[in-house]
Parts: sequence; C-alpha cells; structure tokens
Amino acid sequence: MSQLFFLIIFLLLPLGQASFASQSSLRIVTEHWPPITYENSGSAEGMAVDLARMIQKSAALSQSIEVLPWPRAYHLAVTQPNVLLFTVARNPERERLFTLVGPIANGEIAIYVRGTHDLSKVTLQSLKKNFRIATHRGTVFQNTLEQEGFHNIVPVNSSVNAAKMLMAGRVDAICDDELVVTELFRRAGYNSNPFTKVLSLTHSSFYFAFSRGTSPLTITKWKTAFEEIKRSGQFEHLYKKWFLNLKAPPEVFLSLPPAHPALWLAEKPVKEPRVAELLKFQPPELK
Repeated sequence: MSQLFFLIIFLLLPLGQASFASQSSLRIVTEHWPPITYENSGSAEGMAVDLARMIQKSAALSQSIEVLPWPRAYHLAVTQPNVLLFTVARNPERERLFTLVGPIANGEIAIYVRGTHDLSKVTLQSLKKNFRIATHRGTVFQNTLEQEGFHNIVPVNSSVNAAKMLMAGRVDAICDDELVVTELFRRAGYNSNPFTKVLSLTHSSFYFAFSRGTSPLTITKWKTAFEEIKRSGQFEHLYKKWFLNLKAPPEVFLSLPPAHPALWLAEKPVKEPRVAELLKFQPPELK
C-alpha cells in the first residue's frame, strides 16, 4: 500500500466528522518529567517544551501548554479530539491510538540501583525475584516491566518520587529512561549521580502524539515546522543544550493510526498486514 494512499486517507478522513476543528482549538498537554517536560512557577519548561515553542513560532501558532499529571493528560489524549500530548513513548499501542510526529528524543529504558553494584551478580531472574522496583504509574516504564515479567513493581506518582524512595531504602531499584535519570536524582536532592544502571530493557523514542479527530492541517503544520527546525540545525543545537553529547535524531517520522473501518471497504486487498504507515523525512547531513 503506497504512502500516497495513506496520505490521501489521512487528509480526507476528518472531512466527514463533526470533530473537524480549526487549529486554534488544539489543546496541548504535557507532564512533569524533568528535564524533558516540567512545570516551573506555573509555566511549562523543559527540552520538549522548548522544541514545541520553536515549532509554534515557526508555524505561527500560539496555543498554551498545560502541565498535568500523566494519567489525566493521557486520558485526555485517548478520549478527546484536538489534543496534542507530549512526550509519548512510541510502541504498537500508541501507534493505534495517535498520530505520532517525531522523534523528539531517543533514549534507553533501564533499571537503576543505589550506589555501586557488582554487575556480575545481577541477572534478569535475580532482579525479578529479589528487587522491588519503583516506577512512574501508568507509563511506558511500568508497561515495559510488566511485559518483561516483573511482579515486584511499586507504582508511584512521579519519577522523582521513585528516585527519593530508592535513596531512602524503601525500594531496591527504579525503572526509567537514561535521558532523565541524572536530573531525577538531582531533583531528589542528590547531585553526585548516586546510582548504577544494572539492566537495559529496551531502546526508547519519544514523540508528539495527536489525538484522533485532530485537524490534519494542524498536524501537517507541526510536522513541516519540525522538519525545517531539524534541517536548519536548530534541533541539534537544542538537543546538545539539554543532553550534552547524546546524538540528536535527525529524521522526522509521521505514524498514522489505522484508518476508520468505514474506509477499509475502499482499500484493495494486500498481502502484508495493515499497519501504521511511516512517512519519513531525512534532512541533509548537518555541518
């Protein structure tokens, strides 16, 4: 199935829906997950917030950005049209629920313990059997632990709280992403990186997620502006500002959720399964 067919479906789908709305009605929500996104004195801040505002400026958009608890923000994006949620870890479930534009950042989901640790004595089975692992409730980190067969999971209200519990000895480990773990411990009151990574679980990539019913014109504006920001080198500069020597992802992907069932009748049978189509932008090599 061609990319052109999916793009036509993507552009035409909202025309017959009452939820088709102007870009001014887009609600933008994020969470407290420093340094990617967080609230400071009532204002949204962080690496991804800086990026979102760069995109808004480039596309002449001006919606405010709300910082909400993750469960509430995610629920809004799943149940309401015209919602932009970031940052969302990409996985098959989210590909079915949202239109994803990114990546904003790439990282690694891992398990961390307090202080130093003899890694030769750490096995997957020993972690599953003996370690109580705190992680942010309802996030991809909890989902990843569950999928890997962990049972001693301690869900908490924030990643910073997980770090505090680890340092207080209330849990044996935490699960989070390498992008944020140093900042989490700093905000928990520890500046000397008092942790060790004992197990890497999976690579991660984080995206802007647009809810179903969002205007394709709005999504196109965000994608086009994001491409230009990456092409110009601004994104690479922003990434180094927040993540020092980590490599910025150079491409922009658009991942579309499955088409509305009423439109499947118009499709011709294909041999491959019907999956979210990726429209990829690859900028020229930056100097």
